[in-house]
Amino acid sequence: MTRKMKALVYMGEERLEIQELPIPVPGPGEALVRVFSAGICGTDHSILAGTHPRAKAPLIMGHECAGELAELRGDTASGLREGDAVTIEPLISCGVCPACKSGNAHVCKSLKLYGIDAPGAFAEYVAVSSSSLRPLAEGIDYRLGALIEPLAVAVHSVRAAGLGIGDSVCVMGGGPIGALVALVAKRAGANPVIVCERQSFRVELARSLGLEAIDTSQADAQKEVMERTGNEGVDVVFEAAGVPQTLVDAYRICRIRGAVIQVANPKKPIPTDLLALSFKELTIKGVRVYASGDFDRAIAIAASSGPLFRKIQSAPFSLDQGEAAFQRSRRGADVMRVLFDIA
Repeated sequence: MTRKMKALVYMGEERLEIQELPIPVPGPGEALVRVFSAGICGTDHSILAGTHPRAKAPLIMGHECAGELAELRGDTASGLREGDAVTIEPLISCGVCPACKSGNAHVCKSLKLYGIDAPGAFAEYVAVSSSSLRPLAEGIDYRLGALIEPLAVAVHSVRAAGLGIGDSVCVMGGGPIGALVALVAKRAGANPVIVCERQSFRVELARSLGLEAIDTSQADAQKEVMERTGNEGVDVVFEAAGVPQTLVDAYRICRIRGAVIQVANPKKPIPTDLLALSFKELTIKGVRVYASGDFDRAIAIAASSGPLFRKIQSAPFSLDQGEAAFQRSRRGADVMRVLFDIA
């Protein structure tokens, strides 16, 4: 008799269904993970809206998760055993393109992800490549484990900036990724770390995390940042909002020969201030997801600073409350990362 599991399934634009589906059977080199916690990402919202270019219904979404290793077909380099607590690095790379062969699988020419191109974690079980498994360090519970994936994005972004101790930083956008970038930058020795955000809930949360924050619904971001830096601008700007004004402001508040790290992924071309780019000789660098080592760094950071990062997560929903969870996440007025408690 085929074993069944509960799954939240994307069935088309703005349509979700709870379904009873067969539990996946892992093949050679694969593992079955019993999912305990999973987070809703902005990408999941674009899938539900029907605007994601690759995701096709029916699909089990979800790529931020943690759970228990239920079944393993083959060994893992980390020596994991069935019953171990794990998170999943959801990238699926081809292994043969120039990027993969040069050790940069995170920018694989045909990069795919669990939860987008293959069944994901909004279900009681998910089957993944055993190479995708990462053990959770002691002190990281399953809910915090579901934050490792977006935390790895922040780690990769900060590492790409090459921050020095005492460098000044501004993060444009105080959503989940922006807040995580700011926390990782501060941990790396940046000072000050300023977050620019227009939602009052997120402004206050940033301040509760020990960050400076500017409420851009009440003040001009460019003017405020320049005043706080003696009219010199900051050493590094992380653009984590992906909207026209923040892109313009990012170039203008960066100091001469500073760096702008493009973390957000604007859906459409956005005009910006190329004069500031040229006259200041700015370095502009894009980042995409994370390299494999960033996952390990994220786990280590979460293990030592768990209480801080937990503030970014909301009270969890069940899979049966899928529509309500997505609605609350979409409003974003009083939440950051919305979670599902699954098992």
